[in-house]
Amino acid sequence: MTFSPSLLGLLRDDSRAAELAMWPFDFDVLVALYGPITHVEPVRLASGEPLEAIAKDGGGGTFFFCGTGDSEDRPVLFADSEGSAGIVGANLRDALLLLAVLPCAGQALNLERQGRVVNEAMLLALQEEEDEELSEAADMDDLPERRAEFLYRLGLTPPPLTELLDLARQAAALDPSYVLLNEDGRAYQQG
Repeated sequence: MTFSPSLLGLLRDDSRAAELAMWPFDFDVLVALYGPITHVEPVRLASGEPLEAIAKDGGGGTFFFCGTGDSEDRPVLFADSEGSAGIVGANLRDALLLLAVLPCAGQALNLERQGRVVNEAMLLALQEEEDEELSEAADMDDLPERRAEFLYRLGLTPPPLTELLDLARQAAALDPSYVLLNEDGRAYQQG
């Protein structure tokens, strides 16, 4: 049997991996060092299944594991601070790959919903546009190197972009099962 290290454990133990996760990929696990991770308001799943906060983003959003168990194979839900939420990966591995390699997956899925055919060339163009915007906004010219180092440190090998889009489709298909409610029982906008 091969031991597979916990991705959260790797992120918490490797300060450089945690730094890269936080910037530029906006997945901060080190916030847990300062106490329990909390969302901007109390939230729960409509199904009654448990939520486990695992990381924050820079805008006040929270990443959660959904469901029971200690495994990182649970769906990862992201709730922003403005009332939107959705599954970003069927498991933590998929979520991290999508955040680091294909953060434009949501945009690609929206194009598909509009009847557009999203092929590898279009995904590459969307990825390059996203990378350029992030690089310019952050005055960062080494995003590809940061991405490669992040993936290497976590032992992740990204599949082709079309396979990453398939991971995003699988995550989106889970969305209806994971409706997030605030303490007043109002549902977060899914998407």
